[in-house]
Amino acid sequence: MGCPYANALGEPGKGIHAARIFGFAWNDTWMTVVAALLTSFLFNIVWWKSLIAWFVTGEVLHYLFGVNSTFIKLLGLDNQCVA
Repeated sequence: MGCPYANALGEPGKGIHAARIFGFAWNDTWMTVVAALLTSFLFNIVWWKSLIAWFVTGEVLHYLFGVNSTFIKLLGLDNQCVA
């Protein structure tokens, strides 16, 4: 069974996900940092805890939707649709 939502926000390595830094999608990374800074400002949370929470949430969502992110590959997980 395929992963119907794997490319819902774009194909890995193409378009907005083409820019890379150390193998990671640059735009995804800086948007995660911005989300963490906004969350920490709005909810008075320590910024690095917010950053960790956003990155963990992002990777869990990547895994659930069947997207083989660089981090998931680094962990050695065989990402097939689990949803």
